[in-house]
Amino acid sequence: MKKQKANFIAWGTVLVVLIGVAVLFQRTLWSAAPAGPADAEGSGETTYIAKGDTIEVSDDALAPADIQTAAVSSSEIPQTLTLTAKSGLNMDTVTHVSALFGGKVTDVSVGLGQAVQGPDEKGGPTKLCVIESNDLAQDKANWLQSLIQVKIDEQELARAKELFVANVLAEKFLIDAESQLMKDQSAQEASRQQLLIFGLKDSEIDGIRKEAALEVSTAKNSSDAAAGAKAAMKPEKTTEQIRRERMGYVLTAPRSGVIAEKFVAGGEAAVPQTDLFTIADTKTLWVWGDVYERDLDQVKVGQHMKVYFTSEPGRARDCTVDLISPVLDPNTHSVKIRGIIDNSDGRLLSDMYGTMIITVGDGKGSLIIPADAVVREEERAYVFVETAHNGGKTSFRKTSVELEPVDTGFGADMASAAAGSASRNTGSDKSSGQMRVAAGLKPGETIVISGGVGLYNEMKQQNFNQVAADSKAPDTKAPDNTGK
Repeated sequence: MKKQKANFIAWGTVLVVLIGVAVLFQRTLWSAAPAGPADAEGSGETTYIAKGDTIEVSDDALAPADIQTAAVSSSEIPQTLTLTAKSGLNMDTVTHVSALFGGKVTDVSVGLGQAVQGPDEKGGPTKLCVIESNDLAQDKANWLQSLIQVKIDEQELARAKELFVANVLAEKFLIDAESQLMKDQSAQEASRQQLLIFGLKDSEIDGIRKEAALEVSTAKNSSDAAAGAKAAMKPEKTTEQIRRERMGYVLTAPRSGVIAEKFVAGGEAAVPQTDLFTIADTKTLWVWGDVYERDLDQVKVGQHMKVYFTSEPGRARDCTVDLISPVLDPNTHSVKIRGIIDNSDGRLLSDMYGTMIITVGDGKGSLIIPADAVVREEERAYVFVETAHNGGKTSFRKTSVELEPVDTGFGADMASAAAGSASRNTGSDKSSGQMRVAAGLKPGETIVISGGVGLYNEMKQQNFNQVAADSKAPDTKAPDNTGK
């Protein structure tokens, strides 16, 4: 027991000695520490003297505190609004191609992304596919039947005229023959108009008669060949080939462009009014942006904008705002705006993303200051303006200013990132590191552009100490001997 007590006392003594050494070492460090910012080294002068919104700084303290100043001057830096951009097809130059007749699709000749020529282009129009249609075959048959019927009616009318002249037939039969011819001619024209409505040209309609004559000739030649006739000619086309040609029609490109969409493959059914292909002229594209409600009043039709796409970040595509949607998206509370960009080089595709920078103000007479010059206190912003310089000391006044961003956009949270992106893209200094002064400064005034936070903290500390000292000062007011 005595041995344990002795060990306890020994360890306690060691601990007391260690604590004493630590205290002595700490006091030594304190005594070696440099004088505070308010004391000039070795001179006894006061470096900072703050009074209200004014602070006086010794010239010797400016460099150590990294306090730098610059004169404010007006400039022309346009105010911009930065948005996310997305390209899209120019729907004014897009054509949807559908089947003229229902049927089966055969011989699809184009693929997605392939360039095609319109009917007015050299070498056009480009063949898209062939559709075999029973409806087309029936309409062609009706046309042929109407031709034959009119021919028969013409022959009947000629005979009726001869018999009428020979007093063999009464005039009634002549009138009936003329009426029948007129009726069948009307049916023939109706059949022709039906083929025109379905997209056939006059030359193609006239060719139906040649197809029918060729079919009859081929059938006769085939029959003669089968009978072993020596003079039989080898048929140019089989009856099946002629039948398929009569059923099929070629769907061609109605305009030049590229195949932007393809909804069909060989062997599938084609239904009228159902799109088979979409042809887009991509020499121009639409570019879309979303403007939030807070920025909507800044955007006007006709404003200039630059678009930087991710695929070519170093190149600006110039265009103007040509449409502001009248519809608000209830999910994002934004409104779509649109421009038309030139894509004659074909490097851009639909649905590419980028950055859209809209010039919403010319910025004439703007006062632009570095963001580092601004000191913020809750919702208010201040800069330090130089008011005097004499006797080796410089005075600064804390001045309230109203600020606007040089670049806005992407809502409240993404404005800085957007402006930084604009700076990287344009190679300019116009980024989130600058602010536009709306009120509070004049051109020619000199402000602190570096070290303002240190001045603000020193001013705040000295003013606080002064208030505390004034509150502890004894009341020197003369005593009231009136007894009141």
